[in-house]
Amino acid sequence: MSSFLVAFLNQSKWHRIILFCTAILIYANTINNDFVLDDNIVLKKNEYVKKGFSGIKDILTHDSFKGFFMDDQSGVSVTGGRYRPLTLVVFAMLYPAFGMNPMYYHLLNILVFGLLVITIYQLVSKLLSTKFPDLANPMAFLTALLFTVHPIHTEVVSNVKGLDEISSLLFAILASLQSIQYLNSRKVNNLIFSFFFFALSIFSKESAINFLFLIPLGLILFKETNWKSILLVTLPIVTALLCYIAIRYKVIGFDNFSDVSRDVLTNPFLRIRGANVTDASLIERLGMIFYSLGKYLQLMVFPHPLTHDYFPLHVKLQSLFSSIPFISLLLIIFLIILAVVKRKQNSILSYGIIALVLPLLFISNLFFPMGTPMGERFAFTASLGFCMIAAYGINYLLQSKPKIAFGLLSLVLILYSAKTFSRNFDWKNEYALFSKDVQISSNSIKAHSELAYHLIDKIKNSKDTSTTNSLIAEALPHLERTIQLYPKHANAIYLTGNLYYLKKDYDKAATNYEKYLDLVPTGSDVIRNLQVCYREHGRQLALKNEDLDKAIDLLMRSLKIKPNDARVLESLGIAYGANKEFDQSIDFFNRAIKLEPNNAMMIVNLANTYFKKGDKAIATETMKAAYRLDPSIGGKLMNMQKPYN
Repeated sequence: MSSFLVAFLNQSKWHRIILFCTAILIYANTINNDFVLDDNIVLKKNEYVKKGFSGIKDILTHDSFKGFFMDDQSGVSVTGGRYRPLTLVVFAMLYPAFGMNPMYYHLLNILVFGLLVITIYQLVSKLLSTKFPDLANPMAFLTALLFTVHPIHTEVVSNVKGLDEISSLLFAILASLQSIQYLNSRKVNNLIFSFFFFALSIFSKESAINFLFLIPLGLILFKETNWKSILLVTLPIVTALLCYIAIRYKVIGFDNFSDVSRDVLTNPFLRIRGANVTDASLIERLGMIFYSLGKYLQLMVFPHPLTHDYFPLHVKLQSLFSSIPFISLLLIIFLIILAVVKRKQNSILSYGIIALVLPLLFISNLFFPMGTPMGERFAFTASLGFCMIAAYGINYLLQSKPKIAFGLLSLVLILYSAKTFSRNFDWKNEYALFSKDVQISSNSIKAHSELAYHLIDKIKNSKDTSTTNSLIAEALPHLERTIQLYPKHANAIYLTGNLYYLKKDYDKAATNYEKYLDLVPTGSDVIRNLQVCYREHGRQLALKNEDLDKAIDLLMRSLKIKPNDARVLESLGIAYGANKEFDQSIDFFNRAIKLEPNNAMMIVNLANTYFKKGDKAIATETMKAAYRLDPSIGGKLMNMQKPYN
């Protein structure tokens, strides 16, 4: 079997077909998946995209998140800004035909990913064909095959928004192929196409910038050429990059790079200590950066467990000199030195290392703010370098120990494929993803809040009381865990108050609303809700004749917020009456009746107070007044709990 493998790897006849079909099959189970995460931002709830062709102008002239937020004061200033118009333009062009049916957009991702793995095959084959003709086909096939099945790519391919990553890498590789072709043909057309493809790449996503270095480096290591030719093929790439920078600056500027976020969900370098948030030290920043780099390297080799959420505090601030960050630092330094030292003796290994480490450094927060410590989608380009290194190792082993190489390759392909296929199911919808990944990212503020928000959306659409209660019971622990991790998470505090309000647990609701108002004193909706909580909690205590001093205190707080609330005044009448302070009780009932003169039940309560005070004549006349307003009041009193005893 191993000899067959060697023969197969050297025959390129079926390679491209096998790679494309593998890509289709391994992601076929994403076809019926829903939109998730940033699909809302770039497609489902993006007003510019939903304009179809008429929205393309807006897409090209605004931040890529603008069509979702539509408000200049909203969240479009996510760390670093976003100008990635190409895939949004594609979505706008497809929208008139396919609407919001996610199946077609997932199918598009799969097909473009299939094309990508073919271009990876082409690139590796073309790069190695001059100096390593015997290795060109085996290396190309193994690299592309490992890239196809690698589980770290599930976030990109299973998520419609991931088309930006796929397109960026696809067009960058096409630009690379055109650069190689120019060295062979010396035709200007190849340089023009190189400019065109690289422009498409960087307008898809900024990760294309890696190829500004990888393209000339590949030509230096693998092609017999001179510096003049290297500079010439680099020129269209640089020109495309400068065009992007100029247009980006014109559209969104660069101020957002200098604006440092004070939100722990967009700035991972903030230290949370109780209710205080402070800046991390340089040693802590570097610790998080090199921890993340080490985690990336681990996921390249052993991609488990996977999660879409590496937000604080799933990845924690720690000293650079703690174990994992320091080992990671040493490993990165070792890899860089190895790449430099082996550049002549083993250019394949050197190039693979650089193609792995360089993109990882760009996404590590070392040079540019990413808004999160790390993300599997960010490693999409870097994984190409890893797959090239792994392919080289397997191919090397094939020469000396083919049976071991065959067994190892088979094991890796089976495990990676199984992991990829099963992970795709986690991306079926937001509930499936959030409920799965919160188990992995158990200390992530965002993971718990995301799941809670999703459940709250379900509550809003629920018309069944038992379902609503079940959803509240599921959402509350995640909101409370969010607040435990980040005590200043105002939105989580507010929503926790709302859920307790729905449960009629007015004491806990009020506690959370008070916490929210400590953070956001101008929250008018919360102030209204808090007023009701004080009123209803105070009323409950008064009706049960429990802790009447607290009941009166709560009701007075409610009255202070809303002085003309008849229900508060009535409840104060009940509370003072239960406390045998009848004159105050009568006063509050009269004030309530003045606001609602036709409320027969309030008049009944007033009559009861007069009766308890001993003014039976007035009590009788007052009760008659209640019956005149509502002759059926007697039956109602028989069938309902009396306001107070």
